[in-house]
Amino acid sequence: MTHLPPGNDLLVLVISVAIASALLWAVPSLWVRRTRWKEPVRTTVVSVFHGPLLATVLAAGAYELDVLFWNANPGALSSLLTPSTIALLVELVVIWTFVETADLAVRRHVLSDQAESGRLLLYGIYAAGLFGVVLALLSSPEVPRLAGASWAILGFGVGILVTYLTVYIVNVFLERYFGALAHHRPRLETIYRFVRRAILAIIVVLGVAIATYANFPVAAGVITTLLLAAGFLAIIAGIAAQSTLADVIAGAMVSISQPIQIGDAISFNGEWCVVEDIRLSFTVLRTIDWRRLMVPNSLIQSSVITNYTAVDPAILVTVEMQITYESDVDKAREIMVEEARRHPDFLPYPNYPKTWVMDYLDNGVLLRLRSKVKDWLTAYQVQKDLLYSIRKRFTESGIQIPYPTRRVIIDPTSAPAPTGKSSSSPPPAKAEPPSGTG
Repeated sequence: MTHLPPGNDLLVLVISVAIASALLWAVPSLWVRRTRWKEPVRTTVVSVFHGPLLATVLAAGAYELDVLFWNANPGALSSLLTPSTIALLVELVVIWTFVETADLAVRRHVLSDQAESGRLLLYGIYAAGLFGVVLALLSSPEVPRLAGASWAILGFGVGILVTYLTVYIVNVFLERYFGALAHHRPRLETIYRFVRRAILAIIVVLGVAIATYANFPVAAGVITTLLLAAGFLAIIAGIAAQSTLADVIAGAMVSISQPIQIGDAISFNGEWCVVEDIRLSFTVLRTIDWRRLMVPNSLIQSSVITNYTAVDPAILVTVEMQITYESDVDKAREIMVEEARRHPDFLPYPNYPKTWVMDYLDNGVLLRLRSKVKDWLTAYQVQKDLLYSIRKRFTESGIQIPYPTRRVIIDPTSAPAPTGKSSSSPPPAKAEPPSGTG
C-alpha cells in the first residue's frame, strides 16, 4: 500500500514549484518589454527562461516529489522510480531542453544571416549536448561502469569528433582568409585552394593518428611490427598507390607552376572547357554544354592543353561566307565589317574587324571576317550572331550566296532508233554539270 508523504513537506514542494514556474513564465516577458534590446535578443532571453530554466525547475520538483514518496514508502515502489533513476531522467531532459532551445535560437537568428558561423555554432551545441549526455550516464549509479575498452572507444570517438570540428573551424577560417587574398590577387586563387586542402588533409591525418595512438597505444606497436615484418606488403601498397600519389604530386605542380588556373578557358582532348576546380588528385573541367570532366592531375600535367585565357583572354572570332561570282565583292566585305562593328560584344582593336578574299571555289568567292571579342565563350555567341545578321544584310543588298544548281537540256539527236512500235516517251535528257549561278 502506497503512503502519502507528510502534508507539510508535500505542500511546501508544490507551492514552491508553482511559484517558481509562474515567475519564470511571466516575469521575463514583462521585463524584456521594458528593455531596449533588439527583437532577436528579446526572443532568445524569453526562450531561455521559458525553456531550459522552466524545465529545470519542473524536473527538480519531480525529483524532490519522487524522493518524498520513496522515503514515505521504503521498498514499496518500483525500481524504475528510485531517486537515482529519476535524477538521470531529469538530467537528460534538462540537457535536451538546452540543446533544443540553443538550436532554435541559432537557426532563427544566426543561420539565415551567417551560414558558416551558424553551422559552427550548431556543431558546437550538438557536441556539448552529446558530452553532457555521456557525463550524465557515467555519473549515474543506474548505469553500469564502463570497462577500459569502452573508455578507449569513447575516447577515440571524442578524438574523431574534435578532429572534425577542428577541420571545420580551420576550413572556415582559411576560406575567408584566402578568399580575401584572392580578391586582391585573383591569379593566386589556384594556389590558395590547393594549400587549404593540403592543410585540411594534414589535420585529418594527424587527428586520426593521435586519436588512435592515444586510446589504443598497442596499435602503434602492432602497426610498426606489421610494417617491419611484412615489408613486401608495404611495397605492394606503394605500387598500388603510385598513381594516386602521382596525381597528388601533379596537382601540387599544376597549382604551383599554373599552366592552367581556376576559371581558365582551355581545349582538352578536343573539348572546350572551363577549369572549375583543381583538387588534390583530379581537376574538374566544365564543358560548354555544362558537363563535368574529372581528369586526373597526372593526365593534365602530361597533356598538351590550349589555354585561351593565359596572358590575354581576348580572342579573334572567325566568320566565313561564300558569295556568287556575279555579286559585288567590295560591298559584301563592307557589310561584313559593319555587322562586326555593330555587335554589342565587339572589342575595338587596331586593323580589326578585317576581311579577306580567301579562295575562288567552284560555286563562288570565299570571304573571311575576323573580329576581336573579350573571351572564347563570347566568341562562340558572336560567331552565330554574325552568321545570321550578315546573311540578312546580304539578302537586303542583293548579294547572293551560291547553292548547287543543275540545268537540264533535252538533246533530240540522242534519241534511240524506232523499233516499229510507237512510243510517247520523251527523249532522254542530258545533264549539265552544276554551275555557280544562283
